Amino acid sequence: MQDNRIRLHGISLGRIIVYIIGVIILSFGISCNTKTGLGVAPIIAVAYNISVITGAPIGTVTFLYYCFMVVIEIILLKGKLPPVQYLQVLSSFLTSAFLQLHDGLIPSPAALPAKILLMCAGVFFTGLGASLMVSMRLIPNPADGLADVLGKILKKNFGFGKNVLDAICITTALLLGLIFRGKILGIGLGTVFAVIFTGRVIALVQKYTNRIYDKVK
Repeated sequence: MQDNRIRLHGISLGRIIVYIIGVIILSFGISCNTKTGLGVAPIIAVAYNISVITGAPIGTVTFLYYCFMVVIEIILLKGKLPPVQYLQVLSSFLTSAFLQLHDGLIPSPAALPAKILLMCAGVFFTGLGASLMVSMRLIPNPADGLADVLGKILKKNFGFGKNVLDAICITTALLLGLIFRGKILGIGLGTVFAVIFTGRVIALVQKYTNRIYDKVK
């Protein structure tokens, strides 16, 4: 049967579209978690602290922070980062742009039940968005890219690398808040909830997002 899918350099347009949808959903989930006031996801904890401390837009700080992660990948791999992985900068720009957009659209709830509901939604959409991006087998976001590099450097798997990166991000965020504001900023119940359940959401939806890949590859 003839394949009539539109392709760009061998990659189907469908995969690119689903990947971008994943970016939108991921950034929406991260923003939901941030707006609860219960604690942000580890992936955004450092950028959130810098944004609060400096007053800079969260989208701008996140983009610069993600670019910094790509630099760390290059250093850890001693300059041997595959050229295609430099497109993580483009992924960073897309994620940061949608993060800034959602930050202005999502309200911050006042009631605790609404905060908890938004926290659960945030973790679900973060996991779903990440799963869609990973399943399209294109370019990882820099946080996942760095976690993968850390796993390889430590001679472990991606999951271990992600745990290490989460611990580094949370510790760095705690230090930033305590040093510059004398209090903890953005680390709380929502952070712990994200650490525990985001991976489980990814595992739950991965078989479905893999089926999407089979249809658009």
